[in-house]
Amino acid sequence: MQRLYSMFPAGRAGAGLLILRVVVALQLPAVSACCARPVLANWMEWLAQATAVLLCIGILTPLLAMLCAATAAFCLLNHGPQIQPLLPMFGLVIANAIAVGLLGPGAYSLDAKFFGRRLILVSDKDSATEPQ
Repeated sequence: MQRLYSMFPAGRAGAGLLILRVVVALQLPAVSACCARPVLANWMEWLAQATAVLLCIGILTPLLAMLCAATAAFCLLNHGPQIQPLLPMFGLVIANAIAVGLLGPGAYSLDAKFFGRRLILVSDKDSATEPQ
């Protein structure tokens, strides 16, 4: 699981990644509402809201970010000329989601808590008790 994540930056970089995650999460329900067909409308809205909440708190961020980008790309390709006025919004959603997926969740996420770097301390107790 460690290969999915970056170094979990803290400070200003971590705050920037938190803001970027929240922006992608807020854009996702709008994208799914634009592309949902009447049959899938409730399912798509529920999925978008659940994904947005999980992305905000930072669980499996790279996978969910790529799911957001794929959802926006699917909606864009599926509806084509009907959503021509919304093309810039879809482009921003896709670009922001890819950026979050590539950069990782940052230090202010549950991914950092669960999969972050660990500090392992090795004590010298054994070497101190050995006779010389």
